[in-house]
Amino acid sequence: MPDILRILITRDLQAIFETDGDFSRQEGLALLVAEDGEQAWRELDLMRPNLVMMDINAKGMPGDEFCRRLHQDPKRRHIPVVLMVENRNPQELDRCLKARCADILFKPLNQHLLLASARRILGLKYRSYKRVPMCLAMQYSSSPSSMRDGLCVNLCSGGMFVETRHLLPVEQMLQIAFTLPGTTRRITCKANVNWVNEEHNPVNKNLPTGLGLQFLSLELSDLLSICRYIRRRSVPAEVGKPCRTKNRPRRNRRP
Repeated sequence: MPDILRILITRDLQAIFETDGDFSRQEGLALLVAEDGEQAWRELDLMRPNLVMMDINAKGMPGDEFCRRLHQDPKRRHIPVVLMVENRNPQELDRCLKARCADILFKPLNQHLLLASARRILGLKYRSYKRVPMCLAMQYSSSPSSMRDGLCVNLCSGGMFVETRHLLPVEQMLQIAFTLPGTTRRITCKANVNWVNEEHNPVNKNLPTGLGLQFLSLELSDLLSICRYIRRRSVPAEVGKPCRTKNRPRRNRRP
C-alpha cells in the first residue's frame, strides 16, 4: 500500500484548508500543521512531508529562507515548497523567485487556490479537475484600459487555455473577463500566465498557439458557476481540441 501523501503547512493556513473537510480523505492526504516556519524546519525529518506550504514572511523562519536551506541540503532538496506573497508586492515576488520555490500563490488566498496548487504539485491535478473543450470569446489584459480579445478553447475550475497570437511571459498577471454560455453574469478575475504554447515550438501540439491561465481571484459564486457548467458539459472528448467548427468545408458524400 503506497504511503499517504503529507502536506506540511503553517498554522495560519489551517483554517483555509479545513473548509474542505473531505479533501484529505478523497485524495489520500495527511495535513500536518506547524506553528511557524521555525517549527516546520525543526520537525521536517519527523513529519517527512511531500509538500510544504507557507507564507514568504512566516514567523520564526521566512519562507524564502526555508527554501534556501532546503536547496542546500542534499537529503531534503527534493521537497517542493509553495510560498504565499502579497499581490502587489514586487519585492516579495522577487524573493520567491530567487528562493526557487515550486509555486507562488498571491493573496488574498482561498481554498481553491491552495488545493489547486497542492494537487498539481503532488500529481493529483488530472484526477481532480474535469476540463471541457469549448469556443468561448473572452478578454484579457495586463491593463484594464487595453483589453484584448481571445478565445478560450478549454476550461476547468482552475483556469483556461486561451488561443491567441499575442503571447505574454510566464507569471504575467492579467485581468480577464468572460461570460459562460447560457448565463448573463460577467465573470471577471485576475489570472496568471502559467505556461505558453508557442507556434513554432509548442509545448502541447494538440493545442493552438496561446496561453495557459490560472485563476487567481475567482469569487466563490463564479467558481460554483464554472463547476456546474463543466458538470453539464463533461463528455468524453479530446481536451483542448482547437475551435475549427465554423466554415469547415463539407466533404461530398457518395449517393
